[in-house]
Amino acid sequence: MAPNLSKLQHDVINIMIPSNAKDAEIAEAAGCTTRSIRTIRSKIRVLGNPNAPRNSPGRKRSITPSMLNALCEHLLEKPGLYQSEMIVFLWDEFEVLVTASSIGRALAFKGWTKKTIRRVAQQRNADLRDLYLYNLSNSFCSYHLVYVDESGCDKRVGFRRTG
Repeated sequence: MAPNLSKLQHDVINIMIPSNAKDAEIAEAAGCTTRSIRTIRSKIRVLGNPNAPRNSPGRKRSITPSMLNALCEHLLEKPGLYQSEMIVFLWDEFEVLVTASSIGRALAFKGWTKKTIRRVAQQRNADLRDLYLYNLSNSFCSYHLVYVDESGCDKRVGFRRTG
């Protein structure tokens, strides 16, 4: 495949084409082939300019920029929303049904992740943790305590996850 023409070559060609010069003259002045000149003339005739329009990959996004901004504002108020709740919010506000994956892609495009949305838990405060342990040690013995790991529970319904 031939290399792309430089900007200087394109400028020379774009200046000479309206002057009705022959393809061979333009090709010699620009340092390219007559085939390149014919291709550029064809693009100008069909598209109106020598450059083809950009092809955007994929289909049109289902979440518009205004919807995404509204969702981000809503997430600032309620950072712990599940994607299913975000779908309901977008339906209530814009009456547009979107998928959970499109919400995930849109938030990733905006740079939002679960870590950026989530507020720092109060349990990470060392002073509060020490105060909790102090109050706990004065009131209870070790055999009074039962600890539960919530990682195996779905917080939306309170049942243990399967799989």
